[in-house]
Amino acid sequence: MYTAVVTGGTSGIGKEISRQFLERGDTVIAVYKSDDKKAKETTTEFNNPRFSTVKLDITNEVAVKKFFCGLKQCDYLINCAGITHPWTPLSDTDLTEAKRVFDVNFFAKMNCAKYALDLLKKSNRPRIINIASRFGVRPLKPGTYAYSCSEAAIIMMTGCLALDYAKFGVRTNTISPSYTLTPMTKGKASDNYEKVAETIASLNPLKRIGKPEDVAGLVMFLCSDSADYINGENINVNGGVLLQ
Repeated sequence: MYTAVVTGGTSGIGKEISRQFLERGDTVIAVYKSDDKKAKETTTEFNNPRFSTVKLDITNEVAVKKFFCGLKQCDYLINCAGITHPWTPLSDTDLTEAKRVFDVNFFAKMNCAKYALDLLKKSNRPRIINIASRFGVRPLKPGTYAYSCSEAAIIMMTGCLALDYAKFGVRTNTISPSYTLTPMTKGKASDNYEKVAETIASLNPLKRIGKPEDVAGLVMFLCSDSADYINGENINVNGGVLLQ
């Protein structure tokens, strides 16, 4: 039996990843920052003794170190937690807010990887999967400085981890989704969500937006022996939108 630590594992893409790990018989520790209600709802929904939640600020290095030092096993680290940022010209970008985006989207993932490695080295199938974004490959909209750069940094960190820790058997890869149907994206679009989703779908070659299942299925593959020779890759899951 394998154990997965999934940050952001109680909502959106992270929740679906947690669900699919449970369905195949793994143990899941879902890390969340503050939404106790959502964590309780997810726990009740899954109703599985192999699922647990931990409230943790993953930008806090001391807290992250304590968390991983308290674990007995971690075979898969799924760095899924992240935030978006208002699209603004550089002249209007709040650098304090931009640093917060980097703290959550990049440095928190580095934190978790740093302190999970001792446990991963003991596993017979160690995996780190960083969830980034298509914006880390190409800035598809004006004014995405903080967000796009933080996502690009994740992709580069994956390459560094893959190169440095392959000798320990750790395979590290990035998944970069396009716009995906989650509570976070719905909340950002507010009352215009249906219209926004319809417009985005119309611009995609497959004429639909992403679903959490699209990402979670790939996570399951990468956390299997079938993906043993995949290391250091950034895999785009976007319906082909970057081809346009």
